[in-house]
Amino acid sequence: MQTPVRSSFLSSKIKKHIALKIGDFYFFENFVLVEYAKEAIISMRALHEIKTKGLGQFANKPFGLIVNKIHPFNTVPTDAMQLEKEIPNLVATAVVSEDLTKTINFDLENHFFKQINRRLFSSLEEAEAWINEKVEAKKNSYTK
Repeated sequence: MQTPVRSSFLSSKIKKHIALKIGDFYFFENFVLVEYAKEAIISMRALHEIKTKGLGQFANKPFGLIVNKIHPFNTVPTDAMQLEKEIPNLVATAVVSEDLTKTINFDLENHFFKQINRRLFSSLEEAEAWINEKVEAKKNSYTK
């Protein structure tokens, strides 16, 4: 079973938590980690509330997203283009699942993403390291 963030090494680094019907959103220095609710349908419409309530801390700063897949959920892949347009400072997304065979939609979703770098991981540790690397690289490109 996938380890929830509250039971992981990341628990002490959580800066903010927002619980919504579609899932739990945990805010960190460089990224948001989400654990979607079981059988949730993830669309831009469903994400509207988190955009208005939580993403302000990243305002114009690059940030990443880690999806900790502790429950099965569904996405609307065609919303990817709208996500990239509405949240242009989202630079990378990591999907974490201990059972990578349960991430079949990942490849389908990738066809709709043009700008956001996306990758699968089997552990939160690997995902956090990769996200921080991508976000820091983007921050450094702004200062050059």
